[in-house]
Amino acid sequence: MGNSKAVNGTKAWLKNIGLALASVLAVCALSLAVDALLGRFATRPELRGTRELIFPPRAEQTFSSVEFTYTAHINSVGLRERELKPSPGVFRIAAIGDSFTYGWGVEEAQSWLRLLEKNLRDRGYNVETINLGKPGAGPPAYADHAEKALPVLQPDLVLVIMHQGDDLAGSGKEGLEKLELQKQREGGAVVKLARTVYPNITRMLRDARLNRLGDKRSQEAPPQKSSAEDNRRWTENTARNEILAKMTPEKKVMFEAIDLKVREAFMRGMFNPYMVGLAMDNPRFYIMPMVLDDPWVKDCIDRMAGQLRRIDYSARDVGATVAVLTIPDGVYVNDAAQKNITRVGYEIDPKLMTAENADEGVRRACEKAGLPFYTVSKGFVDRATETDLFYELDSHPTPKGHALYADLITPVIERMIAATAPRIKR
Repeated sequence: MGNSKAVNGTKAWLKNIGLALASVLAVCALSLAVDALLGRFATRPELRGTRELIFPPRAEQTFSSVEFTYTAHINSVGLRERELKPSPGVFRIAAIGDSFTYGWGVEEAQSWLRLLEKNLRDRGYNVETINLGKPGAGPPAYADHAEKALPVLQPDLVLVIMHQGDDLAGSGKEGLEKLELQKQREGGAVVKLARTVYPNITRMLRDARLNRLGDKRSQEAPPQKSSAEDNRRWTENTARNEILAKMTPEKKVMFEAIDLKVREAFMRGMFNPYMVGLAMDNPRFYIMPMVLDDPWVKDCIDRMAGQLRRIDYSARDVGATVAVLTIPDGVYVNDAAQKNITRVGYEIDPKLMTAENADEGVRRACEKAGLPFYTVSKGFVDRATETDLFYELDSHPTPKGHALYADLITPVIERMIAATAPRIKR
């Protein structure tokens, strides 16, 4: 009798377990079906209304220095770009970078990215380039911009444009917290499993957040506009009251030793004040990232690799591929630029400050991140004696420098897109 009750109890227990497992499997199957259905019908963030992907939307700013004057027009989604709209059948290339990608010192039509688009279209490719450059940004900000902008823009190819030397130094501690967050996001077992099993649900939640941000920005204040004189006054105030006034006596002695033309332009608000301030704080700024075996540089390489993984993660989420390129800084590829940088207060070491060294740190970071790396520095080195590829004191590329970079990278990008980019119908 006792055995019979035990057997019946075991059967009932097994039956309950079976029902529970069947219920769990049914719920899982239903949730997977819902995820698949969302994948077919859920909408992505749209290019509608206004957004602040990088800059305040519809802003307009004119900048003047002793070497150039240009106006930056910001579109409705906060990029230094034309107005964008969904473009079915167009291969979209987004470029992430700093002021060298943004086009500091040149009009939009003169920037290398716009010239790259023209070159590719002249070769028959139906492409559109999008500028995600921002002055003063570095790899941590590049990853932020990718996470915020790529779901909205839906590019096919993402170019990460690393500014030689500067971006390696800029891969420092300010990006560490974001990297730790990304490790949790990618490495957390539960989150990672959820993204793998329910890719459409998790993506929909992320996209809904981005759309809410866009809706909030659609009720913006009037567009920001500033004239060349507005920006000159702001720059003069920064130079005099934020940088010069806070210099130590030792740094003021260093300041008095730099080129008179630089000092006068600095005091009048006609030269980048931060370029002078950095020279006073760290005259070896351009040398330091070239010592590739230094522990600090190795740490910067590791952190750059982490930011590149963040960008790749965001790109893969929208079906885009990533390629990393360096953009030459004159101090590493141009004789006149290397000499002129000393006039601003920086030290140079021609043996260390070479294009090969400037590219190698980024190449190592790409290797760690598992991303392809490309350089066209040799094309600039071959023309190292030309004095008009970079501005004399500002160090950014001139319109001629932008045109050279566009021409050099055009065949590189063409090889990337030849098999997938649609052709223009003639």
